[in-house]
Amino acid sequence: MTPIGALVGMVGALFMSATMAITALVYVGTDGERYSPFNHFVSELGQVGVSRLALVHNAGQIVGGISFAIFIVALGLARKSALAWLFVPIGVLAGIGATFVGIFPMNQIRLHTLFALTFFVLGWIAVGLASWDFVRRRDPRFPWWLAAIGALTVLAFISFLVVVTPLFRTTGLESPPTRPDFWIVPTLEWAVVIGILIWTFASSFTWWRHDRGTRP
Repeated sequence: MTPIGALVGMVGALFMSATMAITALVYVGTDGERYSPFNHFVSELGQVGVSRLALVHNAGQIVGGISFAIFIVALGLARKSALAWLFVPIGVLAGIGATFVGIFPMNQIRLHTLFALTFFVLGWIAVGLASWDFVRRRDPRFPWWLAAIGALTVLAFISFLVVVTPLFRTTGLESPPTRPDFWIVPTLEWAVVIGILIWTFASSFTWWRHDRGTRP
């Protein structure tokens, strides 16, 4: 029978992607600007009082975080490896962090930042360890190319952490007085989010497809 964890991973990634896309399409900022992933943070989509569909985005964030945590637990049970004992608890904490980012949007900036950092600091470790496990112990449910997606996602995580860390010593995550057309910090943040959504969906899909009797 197809694992519930695979279905949860797929549905959660698709639901979160859809809510972000819908919210971005109708977004109008405080300066009347349209949303762009090249100069707006992901969390700006959930800013109550600014984003028109903030509640939709935050709901997607909550569902996505919970789904990721469930998927990671199911993945660890499916793998039954030594690395699973590491990536499962780390991934669950990262998922919890992502969930609470939706519960505490930018309007509650201190809690929002705390949980966002929980996700960003732990998420890359979970993805990296699980991806390495795919290569280390081959399994037809999880083909090798998933590890390549995981490696790119880890690179995006680390790059984002490198560029965002100095901001916490200066301006925090506030936008500059004049928003540039291209800003590397939110662009890398979007690379992280897109990367982990693709990795989660692809890993879930190959698992689900294999268990239905059709190898990917």
